[in-house]
Amino acid sequence: MYSELYKAWKSEKTNIVPQPLPSDFYQRATAFVKNLEDELSSADTNTLQSRLLAREMSISKRLLNDLKQARLHKIISGVQSHIPIQTGNLIGEEIALNANISQSLSSLSQEHQQLAQDNSANPLTTVRFLQDIPEIVGVDLKIYGPFNKEDVASLPLANAQALEKQGAVKAVEVKNVS
Repeated sequence: MYSELYKAWKSEKTNIVPQPLPSDFYQRATAFVKNLEDELSSADTNTLQSRLLAREMSISKRLLNDLKQARLHKIISGVQSHIPIQTGNLIGEEIALNANISQSLSSLSQEHQQLAQDNSANPLTTVRFLQDIPEIVGVDLKIYGPFNKEDVASLPLANAQALEKQGAVKAVEVKNVS
């Protein structure tokens, strides 16, 4: 199993996309490392054999962890770069992880687009304050203020209209100065 783990690690490190692995690879590699741990716990710690066993276990753990990290990084990078990853090269939880990351990034992208549309749907208008006003939260979820009487500021149109109905502001017409 050690040579198979090393070959998989080396292949993963020398390629930019996840390499194919047997579907039971992680289970067998984990069992191999567990077996080494068990052997080491029952071995005499002062012998050359136990020191070699400890070294093999340490290297095997490092290779397995590095292999998993490299594959995870490739999955995340592929999704971010919109590079399709062949799911045939992924095993077990990697397939679900790839799908979940793709779905999450897609959802996040849609939310950003919706937020950009919402912000463009909330144009700003300039108003003059007729009284002191504490901080307010705009319809765009930004904080505006506090404002003092006679301040001039730009607010989302919906907020400005509501304050104007209350008699707290007056719309100001701004002309281009060219």
